Order: sequence, then structure tokens, then C-alpha cells
Amino acid sequence: MSVFPIYGRFIGDFAAQLVSVDTEDTMDEVGAKIAAHVIGRRLPNEPSATGYEVLVDGRVVGSSSRLKDLSVPPLQWFDVR
Repeated sequence: MSVFPIYGRFIGDFAAQLVSVDTEDTMDEVGAKIAAHVIGRRLPNEPSATGYEVLVDGRVVGSSSRLKDLSVPPLQWFDVR
């Protein structure tokens, strides 16, 4: 367990966020941490949405994958949709 900085962007938003995540976080948790900066602030909440997809280098990462298993460097870019 350690704090890990990433850049996150919610697709459709104009701003990237510097987000502090944990190396033990799943992609569901990473997506939620990025979305917390955007949904309900600059983008509306979608009541029918069931979760978020996290993309790294344009590829969808499994929702149960842990950050520590991705072998990404600090400040890696993550997209969420």
C-alpha cells in the first residue's frame, strides 16, 4: 500500500486531474477517484451508468485489475469513460 500519483481525464471533460491513488486500488476504484473530480461538477451524473471503464494507452483495463499489477510509472495518463 502506497500513495501513487497519476494523471486522470474523464472523457468528455476539458481538464486533466492530478489524482492520488493507492497501488492496491482496483481500476474500479481508480475510475471512481478520477470521476469524483468531474461528475456532478463539469459533467452530469448518468443515472443509468453502472460503473467506469479505465483506459491506459488507449486499451481498456479490467475493472478488477490492481494498479500495482500494471507496472506503470508515476504520473501515467489514465482515461475514464
